[in-house]
Parts: sequence; structure tokens; C-alpha cells
Amino acid sequence: MFSSVPINSSRHSPVLRNSTRSNSAEPLRGKRPPSKSATSVGRSAFKVTGPSARPKTSEPLSEVSVLTTPPTTGPSVPLKHPSSKATAKVQCDQVLDFIVRQNREKYFKAFSRVTQRQYSSIRCASEKLAGKPRLAYDFETLRLEVDMPSCVHDSATNVIRRGLESVDRILQDISARLIRSEIHPSLTLNTGKKEFVPDCVHVVTTRCNPPVRKIPSIVEVAFTQSEAALLDRFRNAVKFYPELGMILMLVINETPPYQSPKPLGHTWRKLHEPQSLDEPTPVIVEDHSWCAITDIQVQVWVRGRRAINIDTKDKRLTARGTLFPVYDEASMHDVTLMIMQGLELTRDCFIQQCRLVDANANVSTLRSAQLPFPFKWADILDGLIYATQETAHDRYRTWYHNSANAIDDEAEEYIEVTGKRTADEAEIDAPNDGRLVHPRIGMKTRAAARSASYG
Repeated sequence: MFSSVPINSSRHSPVLRNSTRSNSAEPLRGKRPPSKSATSVGRSAFKVTGPSARPKTSEPLSEVSVLTTPPTTGPSVPLKHPSSKATAKVQCDQVLDFIVRQNREKYFKAFSRVTQRQYSSIRCASEKLAGKPRLAYDFETLRLEVDMPSCVHDSATNVIRRGLESVDRILQDISARLIRSEIHPSLTLNTGKKEFVPDCVHVVTTRCNPPVRKIPSIVEVAFTQSEAALLDRFRNAVKFYPELGMILMLVINETPPYQSPKPLGHTWRKLHEPQSLDEPTPVIVEDHSWCAITDIQVQVWVRGRRAINIDTKDKRLTARGTLFPVYDEASMHDVTLMIMQGLELTRDCFIQQCRLVDANANVSTLRSAQLPFPFKWADILDGLIYATQETAHDRYRTWYHNSANAIDDEAEEYIEVTGKRTADEAEIDAPNDGRLVHPRIGMKTRAAARSASYG
């Protein structure tokens, strides 16, 4: 009914790599090759039998019979799908590939359908890396957000963290005997439904048994993340940590979001520096924006009689101001006053923690401590000036590296198959009048076009 062809003698059928018989083995003489069952060899084999042959499940797979005529009768063979373990490994590999990527153009990426076990594996693996990512995981939607360190983000975060550390040092010098406090740059907060890593977490812990930990403030700086995602994290955080006294958010917007250059028909141009060092100036080369900070917003929330309400419009409990492109003095003055109010709540947290350890502790020195404003807004802008240039140059080098490698890979593949050079390679390798060979980034090949999506 069916004509079967042994895989070792057919020029139309693929070679089965895990076959127990060599491709060079002598062909069967006058014998019909035995058929094997898929159940005996795993998911990669297909059950193909003749009308008079029965599958044998106890022998290893040696040959595969290929149908040359479509079947008309008999039960259909269900497709074999990849195992859940294989799918999980692919998902983990995709996340880890994004984390360890060296030449990156994107610093933020979201992954869906990441199970809790996969998240645990990814988190453990990322702990060992030098450039530790900030992970945010939703236990309900199984969504994992990965935020990698970037120059713009870290520049603003470092200014704020150093300022808060100076305030913490003042308070801790007074109360070091009773409590231990620290500004954590990479502490994972579990908020029940979500888990994320804020940029700064102020933790105050009592020196007693068992120790009592409280979190008076957290800070988030968003450069590649969305503001809506941060607000959602804050809502969960205040439910799980009602003692939070202050939440500070700084949002750095880049409009439009950075994209790799589209395929161009010319060689690369030198990356020029910004015209001004007085403010973060957009870096535009060959009509392409490499880094353009267009807007910086600052918002702060403080605790009233109840836990912080992220959605409140009460000006006594929240303030928002514009830091850039035009410094709004009135709104930023309100933000400054609100931050000072949050620092006073941080001092109250120190006092409460001291009294948990010793009810008779003298806290008058803590109450009278003068707390300065922890940082200068101008320092944030000053850092972003150079962070913008560094980010632009980083993106340019990454794009150039990916583009050059993509063209080289396709050129090598073309030569290997045809023995000829591509037109692009011939053009690029030919020296000009000045005997200078142009770099390989003539954006004319399909591989170079694909590089625009790398990152």
C-alpha cells in the first residue's frame, strides 16, 4: 500500500542524527527495513508502518521509513509538541540572553508567561552578574520586567542616593546604639502580588531580638520604564508597607524613544558632541537622534494620618514639578518642601524604632537634629549633561558593532556558498583615493537592515 524508502539510501530524506547505524552502512539486500514506533525513541521520531508490519517498542531506532504516498486509511498520528521543560528553558534563555548582552541598544524589556520557577532561576542567575538587572515580577499575570543599568538612569539615581545617605548618617550617628539603618540600592521588595527592586530603599532595623525592620522611604528613577508601571508598583508597596513615610519618583522622558538608525546608503559619520554643556542637549548626527532627554518630572508623596495614597490630589500629601527643560521654580519649591516633610517622617521612624528597643531611650537629640536638603537639583542636571553624551556614544558604538558584524556574517556566508564576494564587500574593500579603506557598514544588505532591530 505504501512504498517506504530507507533513510540511509534515500537522497530525498534527512539523516537521522541519533540513528544507531552509520550512513555509510551497506544497504539492505532484499530485505524490507523494519519500522519503529515513536514511543520507543522519544518525540523526534514519527510512527510509520506498513499494513503488515507491527511497531516494535523494545528495540532502538536504527532506520526510519519515509512515506512516499500520502496515507488514505488508518489512524492519524498526533503531532509531538515540545515538552514544558524545553519551553521553560527557551524562556529562561531569552531572558538571560537579554541580561548578559554586551552590545545593547535597549535597557528595558518585558517578558510574558514567565512561571514562578523560571523567575526564581533567572533571579538566582542574575545575582552573580556584575551588571545586576532590576527585576519586577507579577505573580498573577506572570509578567517579568527587566531593567538594565544605563548611564542616564544611574547618573540621577547616584545623586539622590548620596544625598539620602548623608541624612541617614546624621540620624544613625545619634541612634547607632539602638538601631541600624542603610540605604539599599538593590533590595528586592515583595509586595504580595508583585516583587520589584527600587533604586533606593531606606531600611531602619532595631538592634533587638527579633529585629524589627521598617522602611521609611523608597526612591524610583524611571528612564526606560513607564510611569504607569511605577505607580502600579507603588500602590502595592504602600499596602504591604503602610509605614512608608515618603515615596520619591523622578521620570526622565526621551521623546521619541530611541530607535536604531534605519538602513542608510552611505558609510558611517563621526559622532559629534553636543553644542552646549549647560544642559542635557539632544545628540543628533546625520538627522538621527542618538539621545534626546526632552522632559524630567519629579513627584513625591508623603504619609498623612493614613498610609500613602498614590492617587491622591491633596497638595498637602503630594507635589509634582518640572525639572527640565524649563525649571518650574514654583512647582519645584513645593516638591522640595514635600521632600523635607518626608525626611521629618523618616526621623520619626528612627525615634519609634529606638523606643521599641528601649522604652526609656532619650530621643531629644534625634528630635532636635537639623536635617539639610539632601541634594541639589542642579547636580542632577549637571550629571545628565555628560550622561546624555555617554549614552549617545554608547548607542552609536553598539549600532556600529551590530551593523558591521551583521554585514560580515552575511558576506562570509555568501562567499562560503558561492565562492564570490558580495557587491558591498567589493565596494567596501576597495581603497579610495586616499588609500583609506572604509569600515564595513554600507547599509545595503539584508543583514544590516536586520541590525536595526538588535538590542
